[in-house]
Amino acid sequence: MPDRIVTGVAAAWRTVVLSVLIVLVPAGCAGDRPGSRGGPDRPNVVLLTIDTLRPDHLSCYGYDRRTSPFIDVLARRGVLFRQVITAAGRTVQSFPSILTGVYPMVHGLRHEAQSHEVLESRLTLTSVLESRGYDSFAVTQGLNVGLHRGFDLYDPDVYLNEQGKEVYLPTRDDRQASGKAIGWLRRRAESETPFFLWMRYNAPHWPYEAPEAITEMFDPDYAGAHTFNEETAPGVERGDLIFGLTSLPDREIEHAVAHYDAEIAYADAAVGELLKVLEEMGMLATTIIVLTSDHGESLGEHDYFFEHGAYLYEASVRVPLIVTAPWALPAGGDVEALVRTIDIVPTVLDLAGIPIPDELQGVSLVSRAVGGAEENPLLAYSESGRNFYPENPRQYVPGIAGKWRMMRSDRYKLIRIPKEDGPVWEFYDLVADPGETRNLYEENPAAAADLKRALERLIESDPDRDDRAEPPLPEGLEQHLRSLGYVGGGNGR
Repeated sequence: MPDRIVTGVAAAWRTVVLSVLIVLVPAGCAGDRPGSRGGPDRPNVVLLTIDTLRPDHLSCYGYDRRTSPFIDVLARRGVLFRQVITAAGRTVQSFPSILTGVYPMVHGLRHEAQSHEVLESRLTLTSVLESRGYDSFAVTQGLNVGLHRGFDLYDPDVYLNEQGKEVYLPTRDDRQASGKAIGWLRRRAESETPFFLWMRYNAPHWPYEAPEAITEMFDPDYAGAHTFNEETAPGVERGDLIFGLTSLPDREIEHAVAHYDAEIAYADAAVGELLKVLEEMGMLATTIIVLTSDHGESLGEHDYFFEHGAYLYEASVRVPLIVTAPWALPAGGDVEALVRTIDIVPTVLDLAGIPIPDELQGVSLVSRAVGGAEENPLLAYSESGRNFYPENPRQYVPGIAGKWRMMRSDRYKLIRIPKEDGPVWEFYDLVADPGETRNLYEENPAAAADLKRALERLIESDPDRDDRAEPPLPEGLEQHLRSLGYVGGGNGR
Protein backbone atom coordinates (compact mmCIF):
# COMPACT_ATOMS: atom_id res chain seq x y z
CA MET A 1 0.00 0.00 0.00
CA PRO A 2 1.50 3.40 -0.92
CA ASP A 3 2.65 5.36 2.13
CA ARG A 4 0.22 8.22 1.58
CA ILE A 5 -2.38 9.63 3.91
CA VAL A 6 -4.66 10.94 1.28
CA THR A 7 -5.04 8.39 -1.50
CA GLY A 8 -8.35 9.18 -3.17
CA VAL A 9 -9.11 12.12 -0.85
CA ALA A 10 -10.38 15.53 -1.87
CA ALA A 11 -7.81 18.34 -2.03
CA ALA A 12 -9.52 20.16 0.82
CA TRP A 13 -8.98 17.23 3.14
CA ARG A 14 -5.34 17.00 2.03
CA THR A 15 -4.85 20.62 3.03
CA VAL A 16 -6.30 20.02 6.51
CA VAL A 17 -4.12 16.98 7.11
CA LEU A 18 -0.89 18.55 5.90
CA SER A 19 -1.45 21.79 7.81
CA VAL A 20 -1.67 19.84 11.04
CA LEU A 21 1.31 17.65 10.21
CA ILE A 22 3.51 20.69 9.54
CA VAL A 23 3.05 21.73 13.15
CA LEU A 24 3.22 18.29 14.73
CA VAL A 25 5.94 16.38 12.92
CA PRO A 26 8.86 17.94 14.81
CA ALA A 27 9.16 15.64 17.81
CA GLY A 28 11.43 17.71 20.02
CA CYS A 29 9.59 18.05 23.33
CA ALA A 30 10.82 20.03 26.28
CA GLY A 31 12.36 17.83 28.91
CA ASP A 32 13.05 14.45 27.28
CA ARG A 33 14.41 13.24 30.61
CA PRO A 34 13.52 9.61 31.34
CA GLY A 35 12.68 8.62 34.87
CA SER A 36 12.24 12.04 36.41
CA ARG A 37 9.02 13.02 38.22
CA GLY A 38 10.22 16.62 38.49
CA GLY A 39 7.44 18.05 36.37
CA PRO A 40 4.80 20.71 36.91
CA ASP A 41 3.05 20.80 40.28
CA ARG A 42 -0.34 20.07 38.70
CA PRO A 43 0.05 18.93 35.09
CA ASN A 44 -2.89 19.05 32.73
CA VAL A 45 -4.41 15.68 31.80
CA VAL A 46 -5.83 14.80 28.38
CA LEU A 47 -7.46 11.40 27.93
CA LEU A 48 -8.04 10.51 24.27
CA THR A 49 -10.23 7.45 23.75
CA ILE A 50 -11.07 6.27 20.26
CA ASP A 51 -13.99 3.86 20.29
CA THR A 52 -13.54 0.43 18.69
CA LEU A 53 -9.86 0.95 17.84
CA ARG A 54 -7.60 -2.01 17.10
CA PRO A 55 -3.90 -1.34 17.72
CA ASP A 56 -2.84 -3.57 14.83
CA HIS A 57 -4.57 -1.13 12.45
CA LEU A 58 -2.39 1.79 13.54
CA SER A 59 0.77 2.66 11.65
CA CYS A 60 2.79 3.01 14.87
CA TYR A 61 1.92 -0.60 15.74
CA GLY A 62 3.23 -1.81 12.38
CA TYR A 63 0.17 -1.62 10.13
CA ASP A 64 1.04 -1.29 6.44
CA ARG A 65 -1.58 1.39 5.74
CA ARG A 66 -0.81 4.87 6.98
CA THR A 67 -3.95 5.21 9.04
CA SER A 68 -2.57 7.21 11.95
CA PRO A 69 0.08 9.88 11.16
CA PHE A 70 -0.89 12.06 14.12
CA ILE A 71 -1.14 9.22 16.61
CA ASP A 72 2.25 8.09 15.31
CA VAL A 73 3.69 11.48 16.28
CA LEU A 74 2.21 11.08 19.74
CA ALA A 75 3.84 7.65 20.01
CA ARG A 76 7.23 9.10 19.08
CA ARG A 77 6.84 11.68 21.83
CA GLY A 78 5.93 9.20 24.53
CA VAL A 79 5.71 5.53 25.41
CA LEU A 80 3.82 2.94 23.36
CA PHE A 81 2.55 -0.18 25.14
CA ARG A 82 2.20 -3.16 22.80
CA GLN A 83 0.10 -5.63 24.79
CA VAL A 84 -2.84 -3.85 26.41
CA ILE A 85 -6.05 -5.59 27.46
CA THR A 86 -9.38 -3.89 28.12
CA ALA A 87 -11.47 -4.96 31.10
CA ALA A 88 -14.52 -5.69 28.94
CA GLY A 89 -15.46 -5.93 25.29
CA ARG A 90 -18.27 -3.37 25.45
CA THR A 91 -18.37 0.35 26.12
CA VAL A 92 -20.69 0.31 29.14
CA GLN A 93 -18.38 -1.92 31.14
CA SER A 94 -15.00 -0.86 29.74
CA PHE A 95 -15.11 2.93 30.13
CA PRO A 96 -15.93 2.73 33.86
CA SER A 97 -12.88 0.49 34.28
CA ILE A 98 -10.69 3.01 32.42
CA LEU A 99 -11.87 5.86 34.65
CA THR A 100 -12.01 3.95 37.96
CA GLY A 101 -8.99 1.62 37.78
CA VAL A 102 -11.02 -1.45 38.80
CA TYR A 103 -12.67 -4.38 37.04
CA PRO A 104 -16.43 -4.46 36.27
CA MET A 105 -17.32 -6.75 39.17
CA VAL A 106 -15.91 -4.06 41.48
CA HIS A 107 -17.30 -0.88 39.89
CA GLY A 108 -20.60 -2.72 39.39
CA LEU A 109 -21.78 -1.64 35.91
CA ARG A 110 -22.24 -4.97 34.12
CA HIS A 111 -24.88 -4.45 31.44
CA GLU A 112 -26.79 -1.75 29.60
CA ALA A 113 -30.07 -1.98 31.54
CA GLN A 114 -28.48 -1.03 34.86
CA SER A 115 -28.82 2.32 36.57
CA HIS A 116 -25.73 4.53 36.53
CA GLU A 117 -26.24 5.00 40.27
CA VAL A 118 -23.99 1.98 40.91
CA LEU A 119 -21.08 4.35 40.11
CA GLU A 120 -22.34 7.22 42.27
CA SER A 121 -19.93 6.69 45.16
CA ARG A 122 -17.11 5.18 43.10
CA LEU A 123 -13.76 6.98 43.04
CA THR A 124 -12.86 8.08 39.51
CA LEU A 125 -9.94 9.87 37.91
CA THR A 126 -12.28 12.83 37.52
CA SER A 127 -13.20 12.96 41.21
CA VAL A 128 -9.55 12.74 42.30
CA LEU A 129 -8.53 15.56 39.97
CA GLU A 130 -11.60 17.59 41.00
CA SER A 131 -10.46 17.34 44.62
CA ARG A 132 -7.14 18.82 43.50
CA GLY A 133 -8.79 21.85 41.93
CA TYR A 134 -8.81 20.82 38.28
CA ASP A 135 -11.25 22.22 35.73
CA SER A 136 -12.74 19.44 33.60
CA PHE A 137 -14.59 18.91 30.34
CA ALA A 138 -15.74 15.69 28.64
CA VAL A 139 -16.77 15.48 24.98
CA THR A 140 -18.25 12.02 24.67
CA GLN A 141 -20.52 11.90 21.56
CA GLY A 142 -22.42 8.94 22.86
CA LEU A 143 -23.88 6.80 25.55
CA ASN A 144 -23.54 8.19 29.07
CA VAL A 145 -22.10 5.31 31.05
CA GLY A 146 -22.42 7.04 34.43
CA LEU A 147 -19.09 8.91 34.35
CA HIS A 148 -20.48 12.45 34.14
CA ARG A 149 -20.06 13.08 37.86
CA GLY A 150 -17.25 15.46 38.74
CA PHE A 151 -17.00 17.11 35.32
CA ASP A 152 -17.64 20.85 35.15
CA LEU A 153 -19.03 20.31 31.64
CA TYR A 154 -20.11 16.98 30.23
CA ASP A 155 -21.14 16.73 26.59
CA PRO A 156 -23.78 15.52 25.61
CA ASP A 157 -25.47 16.67 28.83
CA VAL A 158 -24.17 20.22 28.24
CA TYR A 159 -23.34 21.76 24.89
CA LEU A 160 -21.36 24.90 24.13
CA ASN A 161 -21.46 27.03 21.00
CA GLU A 162 -18.48 28.98 19.70
CA GLN A 163 -19.18 31.82 22.13
CA GLY A 164 -19.25 29.44 25.09
CA LYS A 165 -23.00 29.71 25.55
CA GLU A 166 -24.79 26.57 26.72
CA VAL A 167 -27.11 25.33 23.97
CA TYR A 168 -28.55 22.05 22.75
CA LEU A 169 -26.04 21.22 20.02
CA PRO A 170 -25.05 17.55 20.07
CA THR A 171 -21.66 16.51 18.73
CA ARG A 172 -22.05 13.88 16.00
CA ASP A 173 -18.60 13.77 14.48
CA ASP A 174 -14.98 13.50 15.64
CA ARG A 175 -13.89 16.77 14.05
CA GLN A 176 -16.82 18.55 15.71
CA ALA A 177 -15.70 17.01 18.98
CA SER A 178 -12.18 18.39 18.57
CA GLY A 179 -13.61 21.77 17.61
CA LYS A 180 -15.68 21.89 20.77
CA ALA A 181 -12.66 21.00 22.92
CA ILE A 182 -10.48 23.53 21.12
CA GLY A 183 -13.04 26.26 21.78
CA TRP A 184 -13.04 25.37 25.49
CA LEU A 185 -9.23 25.38 25.65
CA ARG A 186 -8.97 28.77 23.96
CA ARG A 187 -11.58 30.36 26.21
CA ARG A 188 -9.57 29.36 29.27
CA ALA A 189 -6.15 30.14 27.76
CA GLU A 190 -5.27 32.66 30.47
CA SER A 191 -6.34 30.42 33.33
CA GLU A 192 -3.68 29.12 35.70
CA THR A 193 -5.95 26.31 36.84
CA PRO A 194 -4.96 22.86 35.49
CA PHE A 195 -7.51 20.94 33.46
CA PHE A 196 -8.70 17.43 32.71
CA LEU A 197 -10.06 16.92 29.19
CA TRP A 198 -11.64 13.60 28.16
CA MET A 199 -12.28 13.11 24.45
CA ARG A 200 -14.37 10.16 23.27
CA TYR A 201 -13.83 9.87 19.54
CA ASN A 202 -16.22 7.50 17.82
CA ALA A 203 -15.46 7.22 14.10
CA PRO A 204 -14.21 3.58 13.88
CA HIS A 205 -17.46 2.25 15.34
CA TRP A 206 -19.83 0.48 12.92
CA PRO A 207 -21.30 1.52 10.50
CA TYR A 208 -18.02 2.12 8.72
CA GLU A 209 -18.88 5.42 7.06
CA ALA A 210 -16.51 8.30 7.66
CA PRO A 211 -18.33 11.65 7.51
CA GLU A 212 -15.96 12.99 4.85
CA ALA A 213 -14.69 12.01 1.40
CA ILE A 214 -12.05 9.78 2.95
CA THR A 215 -14.44 6.81 3.28
CA GLU A 216 -13.04 5.15 0.15
CA MET A 217 -9.46 6.39 0.54
CA PHE A 218 -7.80 3.00 1.02
CA ASP A 219 -9.71 1.10 -1.68
CA PRO A 220 -10.87 3.69 -4.24
CA ASP A 221 -11.26 1.25 -7.15
CA TYR A 222 -13.83 -0.99 -5.46
CA ALA A 223 -17.18 -1.04 -7.27
CA GLY A 224 -19.02 -3.82 -5.43
CA ALA A 225 -21.70 -4.02 -2.76
CA HIS A 226 -21.55 -2.51 0.72
CA THR A 227 -23.66 -5.16 2.44
CA PHE A 228 -21.49 -4.90 5.56
CA ASN A 229 -23.11 -1.54 6.35
CA GLU A 230 -26.70 -2.71 5.84
CA GLU A 231 -29.12 -2.51 8.78
CA THR A 232 -32.05 -4.71 9.76
CA ALA A 233 -33.75 -1.57 11.09
CA PRO A 234 -32.52 1.98 11.66
CA GLY A 235 -29.38 1.74 13.77
CA VAL A 236 -29.45 -2.06 14.04
CA GLU A 237 -26.61 -4.17 12.74
CA ARG A 238 -27.43 -7.42 10.97
CA GLY A 239 -26.89 -10.33 13.35
CA ASP A 240 -26.69 -12.81 10.47
CA LEU A 241 -23.64 -10.96 9.14
CA ILE A 242 -22.04 -10.54 12.55
CA PHE A 243 -22.04 -14.26 13.30
CA GLY A 244 -21.30 -15.50 9.80
CA LEU A 245 -24.73 -16.97 9.04
CA THR A 246 -24.72 -14.96 5.82
CA SER A 247 -21.35 -15.04 4.11
CA LEU A 248 -19.93 -12.08 2.23
CA PRO A 249 -17.45 -12.37 -0.65
CA ASP A 250 -13.83 -12.06 0.44
CA ARG A 251 -13.44 -8.97 -1.73
CA GLU A 252 -16.31 -7.22 0.06
CA ILE A 253 -14.83 -8.10 3.45
CA GLU A 254 -11.54 -6.58 2.29
CA HIS A 255 -13.41 -3.42 1.39
CA ALA A 256 -15.16 -3.36 4.76
CA VAL A 257 -11.72 -3.37 6.38
CA ALA A 258 -10.68 -0.50 4.12
CA HIS A 259 -13.73 1.44 5.33
CA TYR A 260 -12.79 0.69 8.94
CA ASP A 261 -9.25 1.91 8.27
CA ALA A 262 -10.58 5.12 6.72
CA GLU A 263 -12.64 5.71 9.85
CA ILE A 264 -9.44 5.41 11.88
CA ALA A 265 -7.78 7.97 9.60
CA TYR A 266 -10.69 10.35 10.20
CA ALA A 267 -10.44 9.98 13.97
CA ASP A 268 -6.67 10.37 13.72
CA ALA A 269 -7.02 13.69 11.88
CA ALA A 270 -9.40 14.92 14.60
CA VAL A 271 -6.80 13.97 17.21
CA GLY A 272 -4.20 15.86 15.15
CA GLU A 273 -6.28 19.04 15.15
CA LEU A 274 -6.51 18.93 18.94
CA LEU A 275 -2.80 18.21 19.39
CA LYS A 276 -1.92 21.06 17.03
CA VAL A 277 -3.79 23.55 19.23
CA LEU A 278 -2.28 22.15 22.43
CA GLU A 279 1.14 22.68 20.89
CA GLU A 280 0.33 26.16 19.62
CA MET A 281 -0.84 27.08 23.13
CA GLY A 282 2.42 25.80 24.64
CA MET A 283 0.70 23.10 26.70
CA LEU A 284 2.34 19.88 25.55
CA ALA A 285 5.31 20.21 27.90
CA THR A 286 3.02 20.38 30.96
CA THR A 287 0.33 17.91 29.93
CA ILE A 288 -0.08 14.18 30.47
CA ILE A 289 -1.64 12.71 27.33
CA VAL A 290 -3.09 9.20 27.30
CA LEU A 291 -4.49 7.60 24.15
CA THR A 292 -6.39 4.32 24.32
CA SER A 293 -9.68 2.62 23.36
CA ASP A 294 -12.56 0.99 25.17
CA HIS A 295 -12.27 -2.19 23.05
CA GLY A 296 -11.22 -3.48 19.64
CA GLU A 297 -13.25 -4.80 16.72
CA SER A 298 -13.52 -8.24 15.16
CA LEU A 299 -13.20 -8.11 11.39
CA GLY A 300 -13.93 -11.78 10.70
CA GLU A 301 -11.68 -13.55 13.16
CA HIS A 302 -13.47 -16.63 14.53
CA ASP A 303 -16.38 -15.96 12.13
CA TYR A 304 -17.26 -12.82 14.07
CA PHE A 305 -17.66 -9.81 11.79
CA PHE A 306 -17.76 -6.04 12.33
CA GLU A 307 -18.59 -6.22 16.05
CA HIS A 308 -17.15 -6.62 19.54
CA GLY A 309 -18.20 -7.68 23.00
CA ALA A 310 -19.59 -11.18 22.47
CA TYR A 311 -16.25 -13.02 22.24
CA LEU A 312 -12.93 -12.42 24.00
CA TYR A 313 -10.38 -13.05 21.27
CA GLU A 314 -7.52 -10.60 20.77
CA ALA A 315 -9.26 -8.63 18.01
CA SER A 316 -11.92 -7.49 20.51
CA VAL A 317 -10.02 -7.13 23.78
CA ARG A 318 -6.63 -5.78 22.72
CA VAL A 319 -6.38 -1.99 22.57
CA PRO A 320 -3.68 0.65 22.03
CA LEU A 321 -2.09 2.62 24.84
CA ILE A 322 0.25 5.59 24.38
CA VAL A 323 1.28 7.82 27.29
CA THR A 324 3.25 11.06 27.10
CA ALA A 325 4.62 13.14 29.97
CA PRO A 326 7.88 14.75 28.79
CA TRP A 327 9.20 15.48 32.29
CA ALA A 328 8.93 11.83 33.33
CA LEU A 329 8.72 9.48 30.35
CA PRO A 330 11.19 8.89 27.52
CA ALA A 331 10.33 9.87 23.96
CA GLY A 332 9.99 6.82 21.73
CA GLY A 333 9.55 4.36 24.58
CA ASP A 334 8.27 0.90 23.67
CA VAL A 335 6.95 -1.59 26.25
CA GLU A 336 6.24 -5.20 25.30
CA ALA A 337 5.07 -6.44 28.71
CA LEU A 338 1.35 -7.05 29.27
CA VAL A 339 -0.62 -4.17 30.85
CA ARG A 340 -4.32 -3.34 31.37
CA THR A 341 -6.64 -0.39 30.91
CA ILE A 342 -7.27 -0.49 34.66
CA ASP A 343 -3.65 0.69 34.99
CA ILE A 344 -4.39 4.07 33.38
CA VAL A 345 -5.73 5.85 36.49
CA PRO A 346 -2.81 4.93 38.78
CA THR A 347 -0.34 5.79 36.00
CA VAL A 348 -1.83 9.27 35.53
CA LEU A 349 -1.90 9.89 39.27
CA ASP A 350 1.72 8.77 39.61
CA LEU A 351 2.82 11.10 36.80
CA ALA A 352 0.86 13.95 38.40
CA GLY A 353 2.45 13.37 41.81
CA ILE A 354 -0.86 12.39 43.40
CA PRO A 355 -0.97 9.45 45.86
CA ILE A 356 -2.53 6.31 44.38
CA PRO A 357 -5.57 5.12 46.39
CA ASP A 358 -5.28 1.61 47.83
CA GLU A 359 -8.70 0.61 46.44
CA LEU A 360 -7.50 0.52 42.84
CA GLN A 361 -6.85 -2.85 41.20
CA GLY A 362 -4.61 -1.29 38.58
CA VAL A 363 -0.97 -0.35 39.10
CA SER A 364 1.21 2.51 37.86
CA LEU A 365 3.05 1.73 34.63
CA VAL A 366 5.66 4.48 35.06
CA SER A 367 8.49 2.19 36.16
CA ARG A 368 7.76 -0.16 33.25
CA ALA A 369 7.71 2.81 30.88
CA VAL A 370 11.14 4.08 31.92
CA GLY A 371 12.77 0.65 31.94
CA GLY A 372 13.43 0.57 35.66
CA ALA A 373 13.74 -2.46 37.91
CA GLU A 374 12.01 -5.55 36.53
CA GLU A 375 8.41 -5.70 37.67
CA ASN A 376 6.32 -8.74 38.48
CA PRO A 377 4.39 -9.79 35.36
CA LEU A 378 0.75 -8.72 35.32
CA LEU A 379 -2.31 -10.82 34.57
CA ALA A 380 -5.20 -9.29 32.63
CA TYR A 381 -8.90 -10.09 33.07
CA SER A 382 -11.68 -9.30 30.61
CA GLU A 383 -15.35 -10.18 30.29
CA SER A 384 -17.93 -10.16 27.52
CA GLY A 385 -20.85 -7.76 27.32
CA ARG A 386 -24.58 -8.23 27.11
CA ASN A 387 -25.77 -10.37 24.20
CA PHE A 388 -27.95 -8.26 21.90
CA TYR A 389 -28.25 -10.74 19.04
CA PRO A 390 -30.35 -13.93 18.92
CA GLU A 391 -28.08 -15.16 16.12
CA ASN A 392 -25.15 -15.56 18.53
CA PRO A 393 -24.41 -19.31 18.47
CA ARG A 394 -22.13 -19.28 21.52
CA GLN A 395 -24.18 -17.57 24.22
CA TYR A 396 -25.47 -20.52 26.26
CA VAL A 397 -26.45 -18.96 29.60
CA PRO A 398 -28.32 -15.65 30.07
CA GLY A 399 -27.31 -12.72 32.23
CA ILE A 400 -24.06 -12.07 34.06
CA ALA A 401 -23.79 -15.80 34.75
CA GLY A 402 -23.41 -16.31 31.00
CA LYS A 403 -20.57 -13.87 30.47
CA TRP A 404 -17.46 -15.14 28.77
CA ARG A 405 -14.47 -14.44 30.99
CA MET A 406 -10.75 -14.62 30.32
CA MET A 407 -7.42 -14.39 32.07
CA ARG A 408 -4.30 -13.58 30.10
CA SER A 409 -0.58 -13.52 30.80
CA ASP A 410 2.21 -12.24 28.55
CA ARG A 411 2.10 -15.50 26.61
CA TYR A 412 -1.05 -17.47 27.39
CA LYS A 413 -4.79 -16.86 27.40
CA LEU A 414 -7.55 -18.86 29.11
CA ILE A 415 -11.21 -18.30 28.19
CA ARG A 416 -14.17 -19.63 30.19
CA ILE A 417 -17.46 -19.99 28.29
CA PRO A 418 -20.40 -20.85 30.60
CA LYS A 419 -22.81 -23.67 29.73
CA GLU A 420 -25.52 -25.18 31.92
CA ASP A 421 -23.74 -28.54 32.08
CA GLY A 422 -20.36 -26.99 32.86
CA PRO A 423 -18.06 -24.40 31.27
CA VAL A 424 -16.15 -24.78 28.03
CA TRP A 425 -12.48 -23.87 28.38
CA GLU A 426 -10.21 -22.52 25.65
CA PHE A 427 -6.46 -22.13 26.17
CA TYR A 428 -4.09 -20.49 23.69
CA ASP A 429 -0.35 -19.98 23.35
CA LEU A 430 -0.34 -16.47 21.87
CA VAL A 431 3.34 -16.60 20.91
CA ALA A 432 3.06 -19.80 18.87
CA ASP A 433 -0.54 -19.15 17.80
CA PRO A 434 -1.35 -15.41 17.74
CA GLY A 435 -4.54 -16.07 15.77
CA GLU A 436 -5.95 -18.26 18.58
CA THR A 437 -6.72 -21.12 16.22
CA ARG A 438 -5.56 -24.09 18.33
CA ASN A 439 -7.24 -24.78 21.68
CA LEU A 440 -4.64 -26.48 23.90
CA TYR A 441 -6.79 -26.94 27.00
CA GLU A 442 -7.52 -30.66 26.63
CA GLU A 443 -4.03 -31.31 25.35
CA ASN A 444 -2.22 -29.53 28.18
CA PRO A 445 -4.50 -28.48 31.08
CA ALA A 446 -1.52 -28.29 33.44
CA ALA A 447 -0.12 -25.33 31.52
CA ALA A 448 -3.42 -23.51 32.05
CA ALA A 449 -3.63 -24.28 35.77
CA ASP A 450 -2.23 -20.99 37.11
CA LEU A 451 -4.47 -18.88 34.89
CA LYS A 452 -7.46 -21.03 35.80
CA ARG A 453 -6.86 -20.57 39.54
CA ALA A 454 -6.50 -16.80 39.11
CA LEU A 455 -9.65 -16.59 36.99
CA GLU A 456 -11.72 -18.71 39.35
CA ARG A 457 -10.62 -16.60 42.33
CA LEU A 458 -11.75 -13.46 40.54
CA ILE A 459 -15.08 -15.00 39.55
CA GLU A 460 -15.61 -16.15 43.13
CA SER A 461 -15.26 -12.51 44.24
CA ASP A 462 -18.00 -11.42 41.82
CA PRO A 463 -21.23 -10.89 43.79
CA ASP A 464 -23.32 -11.21 40.60
CA ARG A 465 -21.64 -14.33 39.21
CA ASP A 466 -24.87 -16.43 39.35
CA ASP A 467 -27.26 -13.73 38.08
CA ARG A 468 -29.19 -15.04 35.06
CA ALA A 469 -31.52 -12.06 34.72
CA GLU A 470 -31.86 -10.31 31.35
CA PRO A 471 -33.65 -7.08 32.34
CA PRO A 472 -35.36 -5.27 29.47
CA LEU A 473 -33.75 -2.15 28.14
CA PRO A 474 -35.54 1.07 29.10
CA GLU A 475 -37.20 2.57 26.01
CA GLY A 476 -35.00 5.65 25.85
CA LEU A 477 -31.83 3.63 26.34
CA GLU A 478 -32.85 1.13 23.67
CA GLN A 479 -33.34 3.94 21.16
CA HIS A 480 -29.96 5.39 22.08
CA LEU A 481 -28.23 2.02 21.69
CA ARG A 482 -29.86 1.59 18.30
CA SER A 483 -28.51 4.96 17.22
CA LEU A 484 -25.02 3.74 18.15
CA GLY A 485 -25.32 0.49 16.20
CA TYR A 486 -26.26 -1.87 19.05
CA VAL A 487 -29.34 -3.95 19.80
CA GLY A 488 -30.02 -6.74 17.38
CA GLY A 489 -33.03 -8.72 16.33
CA GLY A 490 -34.02 -10.59 13.19
CA ASN A 491 -31.74 -12.20 10.68
CA GLY A 492 -31.93 -9.53 8.00
CA ARG A 493 -33.15 -11.96 5.35
